[in-house]
Amino acid sequence: MDIKGLKEWVLTNKLDERTIKGFWNAFNNYKEGHLDAFQEDFEDYDSMHITLFVDTVSLTITNWPDEDYNHVVISIRFQYKGKAAGMYRMVFNLTGEVEDDYLTIY
Repeated sequence: MDIKGLKEWVLTNKLDERTIKGFWNAFNNYKEGHLDAFQEDFEDYDSMHITLFVDTVSLTITNWPDEDYNHVVISIRFQYKGKAAGMYRMVFNLTGEVEDDYLTIY
């Protein structure tokens, strides 16, 4: 398995940076679209209290055994005021295009 090659591909295509940007987009959409729930989940919200970190980068082989629908998934965990607040996942196809994303609030 060529882990270094995968890491190089992720960095070359800036998948980590794009995932962080995607997180903020999804998070701000959640804030604007679900204001009551957002205020309950993030009391006294201040973006300075959000901490992000890349949790996993994974190659997912789907449609086994044909292996004709594969993805790289970047998962970001985030904290608010030092407590686990949720996870964000962005799914990329093997040409580096975004296929999907998921925001989960704990």
